[in-house]
Amino acid sequence: MVLLCFISVSEALAAEPRKVLLLLSEQHAAYQHFRQAFEQNLPADVQLEVHTLAQQADIPKADILVTAGSKASQWAAEQWHGAMLATMLPSRSFQQMQSQKPLPHPLSALFLDQPLARQVALVRAALPSLKRVGVLYTAGGDFLSQPLQRELARQGAVLVPQVVQSDDSLAGKLEAMLAQSDVLLAVPDGKIYNSSTIRNILLGSYRRGIPVIGLSAAYVSAGALCAVYSTPEQHAAQSAGMVSEFLQRGTLPSPRFPLLYQIALNAEVARSMRLNIRSVDALRIEIDRVEGSRE
Repeated sequence: MVLLCFISVSEALAAEPRKVLLLLSEQHAAYQHFRQAFEQNLPADVQLEVHTLAQQADIPKADILVTAGSKASQWAAEQWHGAMLATMLPSRSFQQMQSQKPLPHPLSALFLDQPLARQVALVRAALPSLKRVGVLYTAGGDFLSQPLQRELARQGAVLVPQVVQSDDSLAGKLEAMLAQSDVLLAVPDGKIYNSSTIRNILLGSYRRGIPVIGLSAAYVSAGALCAVYSTPEQHAAQSAGMVSEFLQRGTLPSPRFPLLYQIALNAEVARSMRLNIRSVDALRIEIDRVEGSRE
């Protein structure tokens, strides 16, 4: 009888669903799209609990915490003590989060930004005759400029970097960079590219006849020439796969960039700037070729 009771208790414990906690930075549409797709891609035997940062007081227990967005990731890095997967945050934010102090828990990430080879491949496929690629970044962005310089050189272009210090005029730095560049490549840096500055950056570049390679479809709609990006649904599907891998193996997969991506192209900007741009399908073929050559 005692043995039977022990077996029954063991079976009940084994049958308990594994629990995943998802913490969203905000409620807006992109995070809701992520949430829906993330839930759809999780294994059926996984229990998902969803919270938003504004509502969060205490973090309930779970097998793994998944954060969506930089704000949620930064908050949870201080508060959480178990395995954590940070998603939809720039690779720079993740590196800064790791460098501040050693974290007491396992941590991995799926970055918001695209791998450098993919970004550069888009620039070279869309604008093969334009070789001087300008980049604006704030102090502390050196970790990006050196790898980007190497990747541009590998694909036949040169980097024109412009560092924006805290007391610099962004407009002045933009003008100085545009005077030496053929194209502006936007990089994830919220101090430079935000709702207060993006319109002036796009207008200033357009007036000089310098095309902008944006960060998302929204940038392209606002006036950038093109962009390579991953949708919230694509991020969610890959994130769910990383969580499934953790639940199966007990260890987090390494931090990584998105595998799936989209290309947005502003045909009106291309026509007004008299740029002969290949189709989205042709651009994707070239990007995939470049990425394949790196494997």
